[in-house]
Amino acid sequence: MEKQQQLTFVYNSYLNSETEINEKILSEENGEYYFIPSFEGNASISAIYYIYILNNFLIAKNYFYKAARIAEFMSVKYDRRIIDSGINQFSYALLSDNLDLIKRYTVLKNTKNHELNIGFQLPNAMQNILKGDTVKLEENIRNLERFVQVPRFKWWASLVDVFKGFLAGNSTTIELGLQQMLKTHLKRNKDPLIPKFLSIDTAGLCKLAWLKGYEIDLKSSLVPIELMPVKPLDKYEDYDFLKEV
Repeated sequence: MEKQQQLTFVYNSYLNSETEINEKILSEENGEYYFIPSFEGNASISAIYYIYILNNFLIAKNYFYKAARIAEFMSVKYDRRIIDSGINQFSYALLSDNLDLIKRYTVLKNTKNHELNIGFQLPNAMQNILKGDTVKLEENIRNLERFVQVPRFKWWASLVDVFKGFLAGNSTTIELGLQQMLKTHLKRNKDPLIPKFLSIDTAGLCKLAWLKGYEIDLKSSLVPIELMPVKPLDKYEDYDFLKEV
C-alpha cells in the first residue's frame, strides 16, 4: 500500500472510531484518563491528512492545536507526563500558531519532572528559547551534549547544534542543524506513518526559528514552508470535553 493510501485508510479509521471512543469516555470507569489521549493521535493524523492529501494548511493548523490541547489537558488534569517526554507535543503547539497555547506550553510542567532525562531537556530548551533564558539554555545544551555521547542518543546530536544556533543568535547555525536533523529524521521518529510525510521535531524547531525571527526554508516536503509563517487562525475549534481547561 503506497503511503498516501495508507494515510487515507488510517484517517478514515480514526474518523469511524471517534463515536465509539466518545462513548467509552462517558461510560467506562476512568474513561477520560484512558481514552482521551487517543484523540491526540487522531488529531495529528488528521493534520497530516489535511496537509498532504487535501493541501489545506488552515485546517491542519487547527488539528495541530487539538493534538497539543489533548496533551495539555492530560498534563494539567491528570499530571500525565508530557513536558519530559520529547518535543512532539510542543511541536504541535508551535505549528498550530495559537499564541495563547504556545505561551502556556512555554511554562507547562508536571508536578515532578525527570529533569535529567533527555525527554525533559529537549522541550525545556525550547521553553527557555521562548522565554529568552540564555543561562538555562546553556545548561540544557551542556546536559544534552552529555546525552548525545551515548550511542542510543547520537541521532539527537544535530538538535544540540540547533540549540547552539539559538543561543548565539546565528540563523546559519540553526539552519545547518535543521538540515542535519532531516538527514537523521527516521532514526529519531519511529511512528510507522507520520515520519513518511512530516519530520515533526524538525518542523517544530524550524517553526520556533520563525517565531524568533529566523525565516528558514529547508526546501523539504518533510517541513512544509506553508506551515512556517506565523499566522494564527481567526478561530480555533476545540473538543467539547477540553473547554474546562
